[in-house]
Amino acid sequence: MDLADIADKIVSLAEKSGATQAEVYAIRVKTMSTYIDDDIPKIGASLIESGIGLKYIIGKQIGFTSSTLSQETPEDVVQRAKSIARVSNEDLKFVSLPEPKKVSGSPEKYHDNETAAADSTILMEKAMEVVRGASADNVTVPNGTLRTSSVQYHIRNSIGIDVGSKGTITFGFFTAKSEDASGVGEGVQRCWSRELGTIDFQHIGEVLKSQALSVLKAKPFKEKWDDAVGVLAPSEGSEILYSLVAFAANGDNVNKRSSPWTDKVGDKVAGENVSIIDNGVSDKGLLGSIVDDEGVPTQKTQLIENGVLKSYIFDSYSANQLEMQSTGNGIRRIARELAGRFAYPAVCAGTTMEVKPGKKSVDDIIGEIKRGVYVEHFAWPIVDSMSGTFSNEIRNARIIENGELGGPIKYALWVGNLYESLKGNVMIANDPEIHDKRIVPTIAFPGTEIVGQ
Repeated sequence: MDLADIADKIVSLAEKSGATQAEVYAIRVKTMSTYIDDDIPKIGASLIESGIGLKYIIGKQIGFTSSTLSQETPEDVVQRAKSIARVSNEDLKFVSLPEPKKVSGSPEKYHDNETAAADSTILMEKAMEVVRGASADNVTVPNGTLRTSSVQYHIRNSIGIDVGSKGTITFGFFTAKSEDASGVGEGVQRCWSRELGTIDFQHIGEVLKSQALSVLKAKPFKEKWDDAVGVLAPSEGSEILYSLVAFAANGDNVNKRSSPWTDKVGDKVAGENVSIIDNGVSDKGLLGSIVDDEGVPTQKTQLIENGVLKSYIFDSYSANQLEMQSTGNGIRRIARELAGRFAYPAVCAGTTMEVKPGKKSVDDIIGEIKRGVYVEHFAWPIVDSMSGTFSNEIRNARIIENGELGGPIKYALWVGNLYESLKGNVMIANDPEIHDKRIVPTIAFPGTEIVGQ
């Protein structure tokens, strides 16, 4: 039985058993992976998984359950969901599941046949390219992971949604290690793409080698620089910026009034160089699709335009509370791993955050900075989404003085408040990269501090 038939059958069973409304999310995922262990690529897991998530609603009582249907029948799943709904408290904010809307475009746009067909041999060859690129007398690749996934999913609900989509994802994570008499250096690289063939694995290895050797030359940073500029490579800048924007522009947080951007549509929340969209139909974004995970058509939503907040993102639940329309942001899938996502109900979340690139190169931007730091890697890039405060440990970075890159540094923190920094003279380069559910260039954040030992 295909996914559409499974979804149709379970919705029908739920309606017959007394559900006021019902929704089924049926998904099939194929995952292939390889991993690196001390420079040697090895065969990883191979997984084909099917599952369904069922939302069973009685008035305003909502029951959710999931199953692979491997050891139980659809009838069993429906009865379990019904039992959960009966003992659940009423959700007074619930209005309705989403109604069907016209869907345009083809799922083929988001699916790459080569990536879907890649086997362990191909992945091991790609991983070996990373090892060769990083090869040096004192540089190794101690560990790494390379994974491809292809997905098909179908959503059916009791008020007319009956639609599906598909896609492919490639994700890689690699580390390098260098060692000499002066100590140990590390390099970290991630790669993301819808198409395996677009990734330059040899280059990833070369960057890993450069990072690992650079750290060996790093000197302790013992000063404190106020009003410094943090220039973040796309991998780090995308992580920290998304943490803030995805929280502040989330319709669920706006409804709870926990977002700092509540009631600020039309207000300036960023520098005039900053324009950001949530692009559910992105050609490159790994969660791009014709519909979200509730079956609502995806779209481009302008969040910030020239520094001005233009909109929030909504799933059907958060949109209904404000008598608005969903922006196609009911999401279950994540870009890193598609397996097991049927076990989660859709929540309001971003699809692909795209920051509009600037016209200047990274070198041009660095040339305008009096004092700052260029960061390729943090220990873990993080920001408090409610307050905007951050204090991130620098692992791979170089100082900037009078428009020029200095030597690599270690033992330093990058400190500040991202909400405040974002309102300043943010400079954005012309080098966008895909990282997770984000397409972001190098970004220079003003008004921050670099704190040494």
